[in-house]
Amino acid sequence: MFYKVKILVNCVVFFDKIGIFVVSSKRFDTKRLIFFNLVTHCNFTPPLVLMKRNIVFLMAAALLTSCGANTGYTLNGSVADSTYNGATAYLYINGEPQDSTVVENNAFVFTGEAATPAMARVQLQQEKNRLRATVVLEPGVIGVELIDRTTSNLTGTPLNEAYDAYDKKTTAIYNTYREGYTALRENKELDAETMAAQREELLKVYRADTKAANEEMFVAHKEDILGASAMLELANYDAEKFDSLYMIAGEAVKNAPSVVKEKARCEAVKRTAEGQMFVDFTIEKGNADSTPVKFSDYVGKGKYVLVDFWASWCGPCRREMPNLANVYKQYKGDKFEIVGVAVWDERPDTEKAMTELPITWPVIYDAQKIPTDLYGIYGIPEIILFGPDGKIVARGIRGETIGKKIAEVLAE
Repeated sequence: MFYKVKILVNCVVFFDKIGIFVVSSKRFDTKRLIFFNLVTHCNFTPPLVLMKRNIVFLMAAALLTSCGANTGYTLNGSVADSTYNGATAYLYINGEPQDSTVVENNAFVFTGEAATPAMARVQLQQEKNRLRATVVLEPGVIGVELIDRTTSNLTGTPLNEAYDAYDKKTTAIYNTYREGYTALRENKELDAETMAAQREELLKVYRADTKAANEEMFVAHKEDILGASAMLELANYDAEKFDSLYMIAGEAVKNAPSVVKEKARCEAVKRTAEGQMFVDFTIEKGNADSTPVKFSDYVGKGKYVLVDFWASWCGPCRREMPNLANVYKQYKGDKFEIVGVAVWDERPDTEKAMTELPITWPVIYDAQKIPTDLYGIYGIPEIILFGPDGKIVARGIRGETIGKKIAEVLAE
């Protein structure tokens, strides 16, 4: 961002953040025009005494310094563990690396511009060891101290100090829960029923305290970037909760990349809710022989189709497979089919998993995030039941619920 003042005999041209002013008149007082713009647009307070012959040039200089907004930041980092000397420090914004530097004498520095505050992550990588901390990039001098894998301190600017307080509060809440849970597990005198009840009470308190901390954060910061993090925690991938919070959020929160992304996902969830028609997609090499395949090759063809969105590396996906195999064995026929859709995975890994798991139904390979974006899926396995006409009958079903739902719809 820059501002330019050009002074001619009969013309003054201003370029500033308010607009463009062009005046050309032999009788117009150039000095008054500059004075007016300084006072009106730049919060400039003129000195009491100015030499008449220099007034235009002094005010022009003031325009450059008064109107220019400082958007620069300096991020001073320090690390307690000296073994990180020589390690690379990375700066990520929205998950993408923006800058890197080397740790020297337990310290590192990043500098840059932040016209609007943005959430970022500092990460130190030393072979297999890693330290990280969330920071807010905003104008000013920011301090981040990396102590260990779970502890850091933020100082220097208002939003970073606010986030530091929030982080310490929520960390303390979690540590209290973890300590209580560990104590329960180590207590050999409790029977299973009592332990389960006390564990449930611990979890209830943890959730309530965490929700209260996020609500406090959102209320205090719904007009800035910190409100975005609290809002997403409160919504917890629930489209209705997200919408209610979005309605009262400020523009800075609404425009945060994480919120924009979640809004798009929630809209996809609404378009693919129970009762809605399926959304088709094509995977160019999705068949076993690497030929193109459409989702509509399976769905909307007169059968109930249970679709399992999964990946080879996903533990819960693998644990669901025996249950799906039993359902398939029991109900496979003219009215029912199962189709697997491999997402977020490499084809060789999917093919290897196919030899290890009891999968005997058709699988669409290498779908990556195409279907998960269309259906608003944020975690797998996501299992959706489609009706004979292609409408969505149920989604998010797992375990015993799958067999019960299949038996229910086939009995109709």
